[in-house]
Amino acid sequence: MKKFCFLAVAVLSFCTKIFAERPIIQDIQAFAGSSNRINLVWNLPQNPDKELTQLLVYRDVSPISSYAQLAKLEPIAKLVPILTSYTDTVNDSKDYFYAVIAVTDEPYDIIMMSINSTVTGCHVSVVAKNPLSKKEEKTERLYPKGSLREIPLPYLDYVDGIEKEYKVSEEVAASVKPLGITAKKEVPRLSIHIFEEDLISPDGGDDFLLFEVLKTTFIQKKYKEAIKELEKLTGTNISQQTRNRAYFYLGESYYMLAQYPRAIKTFVKIESVYPALCKQWIDNSLDQL
Repeated sequence: MKKFCFLAVAVLSFCTKIFAERPIIQDIQAFAGSSNRINLVWNLPQNPDKELTQLLVYRDVSPISSYAQLAKLEPIAKLVPILTSYTDTVNDSKDYFYAVIAVTDEPYDIIMMSINSTVTGCHVSVVAKNPLSKKEEKTERLYPKGSLREIPLPYLDYVDGIEKEYKVSEEVAASVKPLGITAKKEVPRLSIHIFEEDLISPDGGDDFLLFEVLKTTFIQKKYKEAIKELEKLTGTNISQQTRNRAYFYLGESYYMLAQYPRAIKTFVKIESVYPALCKQWIDNSLDQL
C-alpha cells in the first residue's frame, strides 16, 4: 500500500512538473455530432511560460500514444491558439482518435493519453438507405373527375414568425399531423469557416488588422461587435484580398445572428472570389428563411 501511494505521488509530481514547464492541451474529448461531423473540445494550458502561436490537430485510426506515431501523421488542422474546439468532417464510420498539440516557438509534441490525446475512438453513424420493396411501393391514387378525396389536402397558411422567419400556423400543423406530413423541415445551420490565412497571427500589415478583429470579437462569438469592427475595416484602405475575407466574415456574422437577407447580400459581393464557398452559405441562408 505504501509503495502504491509513493508511486502515485511520484506520478503526480512528474505530471505537475511537465504541465508547469510545457504548455500541454488538457481534458481533450471527442464526440459525434450531426451528420458526418465529430466535435472536439479541450482546455488550453494555464499561464504557459511562452506564448502559444498555434494549435495542431491530429487524427488516426488507432490511439495516438507516442511521438513516433505522431511524427508519421500530418495535422488535419492548424488553428489559432485561442480556440478550444474543432469540428472534423469524416466520410465513413471508422473509429477515429485525436490529439491536439500546442506550439510556441516549437511544437510541444508530448503525448499524454486522456490529457491531450483521446483514449476511446469516436465515429459517426452512417444511416443506410433502405428503399421500399416492390410490395411496399406506394401507388398513386387517382380520383375520377368530380369525386372527393377521403382526406382533403391541407391548406398551408403561413404566419409571420420571429426574425422574419416564416412558420406554419399551429392549426395547419395539427391538420397535417395525422397524414404523417412534416409541415416544415428544419435545415441544419452551417458551422463557422475560417480561412487558413487567419489561423495564425501575421507579423503585421492588413492581415494583422483582420486577425485582431477576429481574435477579439468573431472567435469569441461576439457577432454584433464583429459586424461593427468588420464594417469599419472594409471601409479602410486595405488590400483587396484582406477585404474579401473581411466581407466573408461579415456575412458569417449576419448569418449567426439569423439576419439571413443581410448575410446573402454580403456573400453575393464576393461570390466571384469564393464561388463554391459563397454558394453554400447563400443556399443555406435561403433555406433558413
